Amino acid sequence: MNFTQSYEYGAWQEKMGRKVFRLNIEDKAVLQAVLYPLVGKKSYLYIPHGPVLTESLNAHDAKSIQTTLLALCKKENAAFCRFDIDPLCHDEKLLKKYFKKSPFSSYFGAYFQSKYDWVLDITPNEDALLIDMHPKTRYSITLAYKKGIIYRTITGKEMLVYFEKFYELMKVTAERGKFSLHPKNYYKAMFEDAEINNTLALYVAEFEGETIAMHFVIFYDETAFYPFGASADKERNRMPTYGLHWNAIQDAKKRGCKYYNFGAIEASDIIAHDNWQGISAFKRKWGGSLLEYSDFYDVVSQPFWYHLYNLRKWMKRIFKR
Repeated sequence: MNFTQSYEYGAWQEKMGRKVFRLNIEDKAVLQAVLYPLVGKKSYLYIPHGPVLTESLNAHDAKSIQTTLLALCKKENAAFCRFDIDPLCHDEKLLKKYFKKSPFSSYFGAYFQSKYDWVLDITPNEDALLIDMHPKTRYSITLAYKKGIIYRTITGKEMLVYFEKFYELMKVTAERGKFSLHPKNYYKAMFEDAEINNTLALYVAEFEGETIAMHFVIFYDETAFYPFGASADKERNRMPTYGLHWNAIQDAKKRGCKYYNFGAIEASDIIAHDNWQGISAFKRKWGGSLLEYSDFYDVVSQPFWYHLYNLRKWMKRIFKR
């Protein structure tokens, strides 16, 4: 199960003032849905990497999910509910019978989770992991420990001490990568939670007393998730990102995790951002495999507003090219 269906993730959304709904549908599916605003005082529901099924999807369960989500949409005056069933469901005929497949142009947005992640099995010993990496990655890890960098692992309430620097580096990284950030309070809610939640860690790289890179990692359901990373423009030749990932992987192994999830990656049919090609190549060179999630599907409560939303998304993507 992805961490986006964890209670903690929902609590972070609630701290942002968003309504969160946690439902159990006949013990066949569990879900956590978040209500997001649209223009004109409208809204939509989103279930990131859910509903989570307890067994393979069948017609009865699909109908139950449809009925439950439609009722929730009407109760909350939401135009639609978007989701991607977990685990991956290939029965497109069944899905299309009860749900509407989301238009490709509407896949992209700060709130939507990725269609593909890159995941490394970290159960082999460290030597085996290093051997399976691309030679350049292995070399860069070695280099990262020979360039005078000090690496720190920060947990608990001490993480808040590093928050302002983390956000400062996030802004630098976003400007360099030409992508948008979540609101500052979104990240701060996670850091504040670290005081009572031992499943969060911040990995810090320092050079000559200055913080040059940070990685935020979530440990959940035998997986270490890497949702955010930030780095300064200078000293990048010292390869701090490689050292941070390797530290996090070593830590994840000690915590009993089986997988390290590098996060979103570009695949041939989903190109979310112009700069993803280089990021994706970087992640692939660590070894590992592609994790595919189900396609997005929608339960539509208000067709007019739903089509208007999709039209706006389509136009935004067309004119952005």
